[in-house]
Amino acid sequence: MARIEWIEHRLLNWARWVAMPGGGLLGYAAVSLGAANAGRAGYAEAVIPVSSVEARETDDAVRLLPGELRYTVLEVYTGRGTERERLAKLACSKATMHARVDRAHRLLADHFHAAQARRQEERERVERLRTGAS
Repeated sequence: MARIEWIEHRLLNWARWVAMPGGGLLGYAAVSLGAANAGRAGYAEAVIPVSSVEARETDDAVRLLPGELRYTVLEVYTGRGTERERLAKLACSKATMHARVDRAHRLLADHFHAAQARRQEERERVERLRTGAS
């Protein structure tokens, strides 16, 4: 099964957020504005914006994954080293690693869809209260 594209984007955003200095500290990732151009005279590198709110929601959802899936997602997206080194840390085959990531994608998609549905229901409930109170 293929990875879910929008979940992949969320996880990549989350991985950048985790990698930032102080990533996740008190729910916010620290940004070092001076370090971005250190040692580069006249060159400005494009910086990929990181949504801290989305990254925090993703972090919370990743923490809810079953143990082996959570560990695999952490290793695949935030781990260091070659793929072979990551596979050794995970103690599984490449196919198993990809199957775990695919399963994590499906569970995360289900989690985010359910959260969106809960928010929509709450909006509708508040709207009914508001219009009924008028």
